[in-house]
Amino acid sequence: MSLDKQVHTSVGNINIDFIAFVDEIPKPDHNIFAKETWIGLGGAATNYSIAVSRLNHKAKLIARAGKDSIKLGLIEWIKKEGVDITLIEIDKNESTGLTMIIVDRKNGTRTMISARNANNSLKVDRKIDSQHVHISSVDPEILNSLKVDRNKTTISYDPGGIACINKEKTIEAIKKVNWVLMNQNEFNCLNSSLTSLINNYIDFIVVKMGSMGARLIDKNNKVHHASYKGKVSQLDPTGAGDAFNAAFNVKYIETKNFETSLRFAVTSGSIKVEKIGSSNSPYLNEINSMLKYSEYFSNI
Repeated sequence: MSLDKQVHTSVGNINIDFIAFVDEIPKPDHNIFAKETWIGLGGAATNYSIAVSRLNHKAKLIARAGKDSIKLGLIEWIKKEGVDITLIEIDKNESTGLTMIIVDRKNGTRTMISARNANNSLKVDRKIDSQHVHISSVDPEILNSLKVDRNKTTISYDPGGIACINKEKTIEAIKKVNWVLMNQNEFNCLNSSLTSLINNYIDFIVVKMGSMGARLIDKNNKVHHASYKGKVSQLDPTGAGDAFNAAFNVKYIETKNFETSLRFAVTSGSIKVEKIGSSNSPYLNEINSMLKYSEYFSNI
């Protein structure tokens, strides 16, 4: 089988996300009213694959949806976004993963409750023939069963919260990839091990820092940084990290340039937080339009 060029295979979760936007987080035994709600597709790998497709690269999704997914139209929704759905499995016993998200409208902070459901049964036991594979927010053991030609396929990994829950498994998983993307909190949890990982195993680490932009640490311990200096009206940060990951990987595959890729990714994340919905990532023309205003960007 020939290798698919500019194809990203994303491995991870499919979720139904229910997002409620509130003026205050409810106290115990209190009832409050949401100002706005959103129900739709979520899950880091699903968000990533949709974001990649919107940036005009090809996307495949390896994930496990629940017995309710066909009736709810989830698979068709993913297909309409231009994502290859042929590797999505349907669990006949479990429901699709569910995440309930409460967003405080005053500061954009989130409270989340997740039920993994069908996501728990995800297994990857096939060879993946793509230019790039992105693994996100799954059990690190998935990387042990991954079958790719490492001479032709690059792998990126966003561990998610497991980085702080099971550091040892996360570190072992990181040794099997080309680069890692994580947020500042996850970076802090693994900080003592990251120098050794860069020196001996991976090419670089990207750290997402929210409104502060992002930085990249390369094999020479040089730090590359990009941030957006314009005003951003944060409505919904859910999925912004996935939009960032997709944008960074797309641009890095195209250019192999750290600064260009960071700016493109920071722009994507900045646009995403102004959109409501976990998988509502920006399209290529939106990012390119914002990038025209170079005075709003800082590279250090």
